[in-house]
Amino acid sequence: MEAGVPLERSMTVIADSTDKPAVKELVTTIRRDIQGGKGLSGALSNHPALFDKLYVNMVTVGEMGGVLPEVLRRLGTFLERSRQIRRFILTSSIYPGMLLLVGILSITILVTFVVPKFGQIFKDLNQPMPLATELIVNASSFIKDWWWLITLFIATLGIGLYTSFRTPNSKIWWDKTLLHLPIVGGMLLRMELARLTRTLGTLLESGVPILSSISLASDVLKNSQIRAQMELMYKGVRQGKTLSQIMKQSSLFPALVVHLVSIGEETGDMGKMLLKVADDLEEKIQHDTKLYLSMVEPVTIVVMGLLIGGIILSMLLAIFGINDVSL
Repeated sequence: MEAGVPLERSMTVIADSTDKPAVKELVTTIRRDIQGGKGLSGALSNHPALFDKLYVNMVTVGEMGGVLPEVLRRLGTFLERSRQIRRFILTSSIYPGMLLLVGILSITILVTFVVPKFGQIFKDLNQPMPLATELIVNASSFIKDWWWLITLFIATLGIGLYTSFRTPNSKIWWDKTLLHLPIVGGMLLRMELARLTRTLGTLLESGVPILSSISLASDVLKNSQIRAQMELMYKGVRQGKTLSQIMKQSSLFPALVVHLVSIGEETGDMGKMLLKVADDLEEKIQHDTKLYLSMVEPVTIVVMGLLIGGIILSMLLAIFGINDVSL
């Protein structure tokens, strides 16, 4: 569209260039709605599961202001940046996750298959075992005999916690607790603020009114505590206050964010300033994620090594005891 290609033909190009049948069908349906007289925003609103209110409202503003190509470019940049952050966190978590999984599998194999065989040997020899070996053998026997009960207990506990945390009061308590956790709380807060500032900045840069932007930006937030601050922000702006004044009254917004938003209000470039704040927060998220995950790797190796080494050492102590008796 920025090259002057009409909307309908642009949709045809997209439909013909995709290899995914579901995408081709979707684009064809949208193009058919446009041919029937609907605008792009109206055609997108027929698919709320794929195009939320943020999509539709930004496209509506672009159509009304005659700047649809520019708005679509901003929307694409917004979505691509959000995907990059999610992909970075996911790919950075793969190695520590695999390391942890291999360690758990190793311990499970030792406790389930190796330790019981040693325990049976000692029983056949009627040989007393060292305390450490006896504890591990008894724990192994308990897990092997009652694994179904342990699995049932863990599943019941997980379902119970999941169900309870879905209630409004429990979610409020959980969201508040998460934000106050060391390390994790700061990371979650930065992720939510980055999502908020990027969404709000993109909406304002696209010409969406500030009250509508605040309302739409609150929809992308997952933490109820920050969403409650957005409701206060909405009410405050309606009463004539500035965003920086409202942010300053809350303990959730860092001082740097408040100052940069205030500068954006003074210069009239609030949207650009919010996007710069989002860039800064996302860089910190990437840096902190890399740092914390690099710390997880050696800690996981040490913990798993101690556990596996402890199991093997307890078995060796029992074997040495047999040798001493035979001598």
